[in-house]
Amino acid sequence: MRKKIIVGSRHSKLALCQTELVIKQLQQYFPDTEFEIKKIKTTGDNNLKDSLAKIGGKGVFIQEIEKELEEQTIDFAVHSLKDVTPKLPESLTLGAIPKRASAFDCLISRHKYTSINELPLQARIGTSSMRRQGQLLHLRPDLNIVSIRGNIDSRLKKIQTEHLEGIIVAEAGLERLQPDLTNYKVLSLKNVVLPAVGQGCLAVECRQTDQEVLHMLKLINDFPTSKCIHIERQFMRELGGSCNFPIGGYAYIKKRSIKFSGLISSIDGKHIIKAIDIPADEPRIGKKVAQKLLAQDKYGIVNKKI
Repeated sequence: MRKKIIVGSRHSKLALCQTELVIKQLQQYFPDTEFEIKKIKTTGDNNLKDSLAKIGGKGVFIQEIEKELEEQTIDFAVHSLKDVTPKLPESLTLGAIPKRASAFDCLISRHKYTSINELPLQARIGTSSMRRQGQLLHLRPDLNIVSIRGNIDSRLKKIQTEHLEGIIVAEAGLERLQPDLTNYKVLSLKNVVLPAVGQGCLAVECRQTDQEVLHMLKLINDFPTSKCIHIERQFMRELGGSCNFPIGGYAYIKKRSIKFSGLISSIDGKHIIKAIDIPADEPRIGKKVAQKLLAQDKYGIVNKKI
């Protein structure tokens, strides 16, 4: 085993926290190996103003990191799985997907709400996600969705500076960063908003030919999580998944069986097509559910990206 491993990571607080979580797991198996983090700025980090769809869609947070993997300046990289493109470069692979944290979203507000229905009429809600926007507007078409990006601290500040009633963020990020939420209330949207494909998961990417690193990463791979993620990403690939129209997908194991829910939505929330809790133990179920939704897409959501 190599004495030193170089790990690629974005420089954000959350990205570094997630990279350190992976290193901590690996150090249990390889206590004598030195893990060094190399911070890499990505297109998504350099442009915090424009929407993800405008600056390149899914992949804007990983392209520069993947280039370093291909050039062998790093040994593996840690990503948020929901940032990973449906298809990887030919020379790269996902060496491990550790156990999933919460897959769900939540509303952070200064007020204690017990339901999205309690939000004031025409409340201003901050999120940069078209998936969240489409589903929220489907339930509450009166809401004003305000596009915000940045880390959790800057988003919390925007509640005041942008006069927002609240912001929507991933529960997993809160669990990992533990920001100070003393003056805020958190409402889980578990049964309200279907998660992004891979949300709550970390993805450890490496070169396909690096057998030493692949062997190392295999030790922290969580098989049940990987099985569910395979279905979700298969669903996303069939839809041509990017950030150009809202997609939600979530697979989970219950009583030794896998269930899968998938969704496509118009950005304005007027049209939503979904399949909920489909038995997912059969092969290629992600692809089949995607094809089923596409066949029902009389609104042209996927083709027109409305």
